[in-house]
Amino acid sequence: MQLTAAAYGHSRDMADNNYFGHDSLDGRTLADRVTVQGYRWSSLGENIAAGYGSVRQTVDAWMASEGHCANMMDPRFTEFGVACARNDSSLYRLYWTLDLGRP
Repeated sequence: MQLTAAAYGHSRDMADNNYFGHDSLDGRTLADRVTVQGYRWSSLGENIAAGYGSVRQTVDAWMASEGHCANMMDPRFTEFGVACARNDSSLYRLYWTLDLGRP
């Protein structure tokens, strides 16, 4: 739940502020975002995507990318949260975040 909340918060922020990046415009990192949600972590990873119209398209794109696929298959990560936020007035409309963690 905490990783999902962090993922949604980042997707929502990217959609609402029309940017695409792992760090928030105010400088918050993945570690900052999951920690504020109360997630006690020992390992973290993140995949982001933008513009894909479905879960299937997004996951297929991550699987086709060496780095993103490696993140999803990394045995250090035992939990995940994924979310998408939409803003039709932003560049990509749909912003996806997958946060991976291990307590």
